[in-house]
Amino acid sequence: MRRYLVLLVVVFFLCACAHGPVYTAKSEGDAIKKDYQNRRLQDLYGQNQNLLKQLYTRFTTSRVDFYKEGLGFAEFTDQRNNRTYYLMVKVRPQDIMYKGEKNTQPEERFSQVLQQYAPKYFKYMQKSDLDIKSVEGLAFGVYWQVRDVCDTYGGFIEYIEFYTPKQFVNEYLDGKITFQEMLLDTEVIRSLNKGHPASVKPVFK
Repeated sequence: MRRYLVLLVVVFFLCACAHGPVYTAKSEGDAIKKDYQNRRLQDLYGQNQNLLKQLYTRFTTSRVDFYKEGLGFAEFTDQRNNRTYYLMVKVRPQDIMYKGEKNTQPEERFSQVLQQYAPKYFKYMQKSDLDIKSVEGLAFGVYWQVRDVCDTYGGFIEYIEFYTPKQFVNEYLDGKITFQEMLLDTEVIRSLNKGHPASVKPVFK
């Protein structure tokens, strides 16, 4: 009986560590979103492929990975119900990973990524990246893994996305405003603990 119990525990552990969905882009082809339902987004992709390749190289050279199809263009409707187009950059850094979803609370993870990691990776952007006539801002996302049993596989993804008008991105990159000040004019969307995406107003402590 004891032998069977040990076998069941081993099988459970192996199943928990089984490969799940892969969220990290393994190549430039995985990272860059090429197909869009929206014709304007498709045109923006076609006109700016070199920029997307440059961004991929810049981040990955610094060992910052991308979320799958996280590099491209996105449609964004602002608070006045105006439809705009943003450059989309969604990173999946390997140095952000939480072991055991019960070891940290969702708000703790959100706060740490917001204050420690997001400003760091945002700084990889350059003002010239947004020198595209019909692009009004930057959709920047930081995605991270929360593991359950295994340190290598399993668990789920959480994220923060920042939708920031071009003016405030440039002011932040120029050092004229802080990251916290930039967020005053930014739409912040987050998904924590397998929950639905929600708009939030971050509070810095």
